[in-house]
Parts: sequence; structure tokens; C-alpha cells
Amino acid sequence: MKLGIIGLGKLGEYYLRDFKKFKIISLVLKNSSPNSSINKTKLINQKYNTKIKPAINYKSFFKINFDTTLICSPSSFHLEHIKMALKKNKDIIIEKPIISLKKEKSKKWALKQLEQILSYNRKIYYNLINEYYAKKYIQLFHNFKFKFKFKNFDFVFHTNGTHNYDEIIDDLIPHFFSVFDKIYQYKKITNIKKIIYKDKCFIKFYADKCFCNIEFLQKSKNKKLKFGFDGYLAERQTIEKKGKISVYLKSKKINKSIKVQNPLTENIKRIVRNHKSYNKSNEYQKIKNNLTKCCEIFYAKK
Repeated sequence: MKLGIIGLGKLGEYYLRDFKKFKIISLVLKNSSPNSSINKTKLINQKYNTKIKPAINYKSFFKINFDTTLICSPSSFHLEHIKMALKKNKDIIIEKPIISLKKEKSKKWALKQLEQILSYNRKIYYNLINEYYAKKYIQLFHNFKFKFKFKNFDFVFHTNGTHNYDEIIDDLIPHFFSVFDKIYQYKKITNIKKIIYKDKCFIKFYADKCFCNIEFLQKSKNKKLKFGFDGYLAERQTIEKKGKISVYLKSKKINKSIKVQNPLTENIKRIVRNHKSYNKSNEYQKIKNNLTKCCEIFYAKK
């Protein structure tokens, strides 16, 4: 795998850093302007001892011989950049949301765009990194016998993102479903209710008979991830000792914690490990399911 990167901001740099750990080469970078591409490339090459070339336009970007496009541009450009790369026969690694939902559009529009994307039959990795926390939640409670039917699921997610109003849902709801769908099977979503403020959103609905209660907050000084069924909540905690940072998923209910790794690094490890044996059916179904449910919430009336 050889990477061409569109949008190397803070998050894109984390991707580059972690791919380098697994000996994946990044060859070329295209940022929003020629100066940004040149300046960022110079900084990155010095910092990570790489030999990335800056692209001043998309023509020069796609002239470089890479096979996979890593897209970390602002979400409003994701669809444009995905289609551009697919037309050049590139595989895709895409940060969420795969398609940025717009109030003036519809669920039908979004799913049609996705159908066009998947028709190219390329390898597409949708980076829903919080799936990793769902797996760790299962491990944390593996000795505990849950009730057969869950009554409630709470999900609290505070980030330092800068989105407003409905954009917060567009940005964060993919994370909710990446966690919830990993640990709970259900057939339909009903009774959706939303309260939307400038910096935060509250969403409530039923997944079959399980009541879901979501709280999203952006521009938060303190990041927070807390989720779980029927009061059996797990919260992400960061502990620093002697300059070393460790992250845990902790449950006060059972007085137990489990150490977690960086979910981005873990997902990149999965991509590298499975690239040659890419399971198109599974990956495409995951993308479809996530976008379909995100649309149900986003386009539901307030």
C-alpha cells in the first residue's frame, strides 16, 4: 500500500504517523492551497523523516504512483474527494462522515451517492474507530451476565470539535452507531426526538424496545466518552504517571477497568493486516448500515 493524502491537518498527521509505524509509505500530499501543501510537506518531512512530495493541484497529485487515497479533508469535501479518487482507480481510506449530510438534501440523495461510490468496486475503509471501544466494553463485562433484553443505552460524547447545530449530529452520530451496532442487534429505529443547540444535541429513540439516550457536546474543554446498557456504564479515563499517559475504560458499577490502546492506531493496524484479503462484502455492508441509520437520525423531524 502506498498513500496519497488529501487534507493533512492534525488528524491527517496522526494517520501518517501511525501508517509509518507499519511501514506504509506516504508519497504525496494535497492540502487546500499550494502554499499549504508545500509548507506542510516540509514540516512533515522534517518531523517524521519522510520524503513526501507536495502537490500544487489535483492533476499533479494523481500523477504520483500511489494506490490508496487517504482522505482527511473537511467533511463537506469528502464526497467530492472520494469520487475524484475513485475515477482515478484508487482505493480509499476515509474519515467520518463518509458523506456529509445536508439539511437541504435527503436520505434518498445520500444513499444514491453511496450507491455510486460503491459501484466502483474499490477497497474502501471507513474509519469508524470507536468500534474498538465497543469491543473493549464487551471485554470489560465479559464475566457479567447481562439481562437478555436491554432496556436503556446511554451514550455521552464530548469533543473539542467546532461544528454547530445539525452539523454536530452529522459529525458524531457515525461514532454512536459504530459502538451501539457492535454490541446490540436490532431491527428498526422508532420514536426519534432531537433537541439541538449551537454546541450540543440531545437525541432519544428506540432501537426495537431499547431506549437510546444520546448527548453530544462540541467545543468542550474536557473530552468525554461514556456509554453502556442499563446503568452498566463504561467511561474513558486518561491517567498520567511519570510523564507516561495510559488510557482505560472504567466501570464504577463493577469497580473494574481495562486498559485501551489508541483506537486510530488499532484501526490502521487492522487496515494494514487485512489489505490483501479485503472483505468487500463486510466492509460495504458496514458502510451502508452506518450511513442508513445516520440518515434516519439526521433527517428525522425535530
